[in-house]
Amino acid sequence: MLLSVDFAPVTVLSDLVDLIVVLGEERELPAVRSLYKPRTTTLPKRPKKFGVVALADGSCGFFFAGLDDTLLRLDACDPDQFTQRATLDLVKNCLGTDPLSTAVGLGVLNAVSQHLLKASGFELDRATDPLGRLDLAKAHHVGMVGFFSPLIKVWGNYPGKLTVIEKDPQFLERSGPFEVTDQTDRLRSCDRVLITGSTLINDTLDDVLSHCDPNAQVALVGPSACCLPDPIFERGVDVVGSTMVSDLPQLMTLLEAGEPWHRGTTKYCITRDQYPGIGKLIPSP
Repeated sequence: MLLSVDFAPVTVLSDLVDLIVVLGEERELPAVRSLYKPRTTTLPKRPKKFGVVALADGSCGFFFAGLDDTLLRLDACDPDQFTQRATLDLVKNCLGTDPLSTAVGLGVLNAVSQHLLKASGFELDRATDPLGRLDLAKAHHVGMVGFFSPLIKVWGNYPGKLTVIEKDPQFLERSGPFEVTDQTDRLRSCDRVLITGSTLINDTLDDVLSHCDPNAQVALVGPSACCLPDPIFERGVDVVGSTMVSDLPQLMTLLEAGEPWHRGTTKYCITRDQYPGIGKLIPSP
């Protein structure tokens, strides 16, 4: 009699976890030193939804805390429940079912990724705008997965059509020189696609990419996309644009005040054609 065995699907997130675990088992990783929570606020000011994990060597990783009740649980939790655990154990939490542990786990994964990129000597491009890599001025139809307010505000300067894919009902009634829909298959007609890094935390990036035209230029952007880009590039994404921490004390002050982070962070981008892969950057011992 044959028994059926359920296997977890292979996704970008599971590949990221596997990659970090393999690399982490080959070398000593810094411990998790601190967990910085986004400050909760009351209306009319919207709460910040990103937290930061810092390792003992100063490497930092962002994580999105806006799903389910994660923000409230994070605000109430004792950070010691994370800082007293092994780094790789926290990374493995990315594949669990608890939203809070998954969110913090992604922050740890991102912080380890930044540690490895720094250790490899790979120079992050801090001068190029990832949106510039997509050459939006020549786009016929741009698909935006997630509501990117800064781009929305300036979209009137571009000649192409813009379709925003957004599952949050609060955005579906927005109006302007764009269309908002919850139908991901609308991406099939887009020649440029901009995807929020938050698709990593809810593990929906693979589904989004499955709806993209193979010839489209695709970018994954956002603070929570500061991971190793290898599994992302393997799936055809052209550019990863994210954020690194340049001044942690300053960022801590800004997080506690609920203020924008630009004085404590630096944006960067990595392109698929310029990235040799972490295996070549950090050969196995």
